[in-house]
Amino acid sequence: MGVHADGKIKLVKGWSVNMEASDVLVVLIGSALVVIGVFLILRRYVFLKNRCTAQTGGKILDVERTERQRDVDSSKTVSYYMKYHYFVSGVEYAKRRRVSKRQYRAAGKHDSFTVFYDPSKPKRHYVAELKFRIFFTLLLIALGVVILYYSYSNVLLI
Repeated sequence: MGVHADGKIKLVKGWSVNMEASDVLVVLIGSALVVIGVFLILRRYVFLKNRCTAQTGGKILDVERTERQRDVDSSKTVSYYMKYHYFVSGVEYAKRRRVSKRQYRAAGKHDSFTVFYDPSKPKRHYVAELKFRIFFTLLLIALGVVILYYSYSNVLLI
């Protein structure tokens, strides 16, 4: 791969593409979004589900609602957090996790839940009741694909 004086990037012998530095940056950002989204899905549905075979009971310790206002003219940003813990072989593992508004409201009704953990590394775990943000992850992948598609179509039109 090399760059010619006229700004074309030579990919393979005989092939060249008209790309500027900003185009390369857009392709890298789109690729990163797709890779991160796929990694998040694989981590949740392949790695954690295969490794976390043991289960124990977890208990909600605290739920909190925080408000932030970035500046005077903007509206407040509300975030919800839940702190929970679980025990494996007498050792306590605690976690503070951001949750949705719906999960925050339901936390008072359900003070205990099932935690699936990795027997070889009990800190590695997941909670089935805390739904994975699959919509956000799919949106991340879709955004990356759209960015890659438009940068690809712009390169072909040049």
